[in-house]
Amino acid sequence: MVLSRVHDYQQKFADQTIRFNPYAIKKTGLVQAQTLLKIEDLVLICAPYQLSMSRVVLLAILSSNEISFFQQYRSRLAVLTLAFQKPTAKTPMNLPIRGKLERIGPVKGRNNVCLIEVVFNTCPNDLVEIIGDFVIAHGALKSQFENFKDRAVAIDPVNARTLRFNNYVECYIGNQKVAVRLASLAVNRLVLELPLSAQRVSVGQVLPCKLFFQPYQFMINTKVDKVAVNEKGRQQVSCTLDFSPELVEIMDDYFFRLSFRKD
Repeated sequence: MVLSRVHDYQQKFADQTIRFNPYAIKKTGLVQAQTLLKIEDLVLICAPYQLSMSRVVLLAILSSNEISFFQQYRSRLAVLTLAFQKPTAKTPMNLPIRGKLERIGPVKGRNNVCLIEVVFNTCPNDLVEIIGDFVIAHGALKSQFENFKDRAVAIDPVNARTLRFNNYVECYIGNQKVAVRLASLAVNRLVLELPLSAQRVSVGQVLPCKLFFQPYQFMINTKVDKVAVNEKGRQQVSCTLDFSPELVEIMDDYFFRLSFRKD
């Protein structure tokens, strides 16, 4: 059964790439601090940036001289160790993966940060399962995003409790960070009430926001599509937003809880 699933994942998701944002790190169980790359007798501590069944792109802190030194090892054997913490396990699962150092070079605009790409000889079955499980779950959330579009929830004390919302949102308006009130929320849009001290915003402006829920604290980029001034003289801002797996998961859980809630 396991081998059948591994084969199925290899056939379907061989070209799928995971980008390790905080959500992907949490869902895959990646233990970032235990990522090691061994090149001959040298060991580098790295952070995975992108991962597929055939290759990995890593971030490492190296000086320009160190980057130049390691470039001599291109096309050489490299052994990558990835660690994943499964919810049911007491200790992380370490996966040693043999491959070839494909490239190494500096990240433009980032001092002492470099990208390292390693191409795998083969992908361990456990890693195939981790990648496949994540891709399937992520795809399911994208389907839910389409299903939940425009199903707005007014943020009152009862709904906030059901959403496990911490009643706190940070919004970045130019160089100003302000705490704003969340008036309503859907997977693809939200309405914010800005404090009187906030700078004026305009339609089409991008507003990065950080939402604070019990399961997740996460950033989203919103785009203003409507601005009004309420009776208190505060800006009431309606914004659209793109797919956020954290938010879709939260809203999915909310609608599930709602079916059991007794007001």
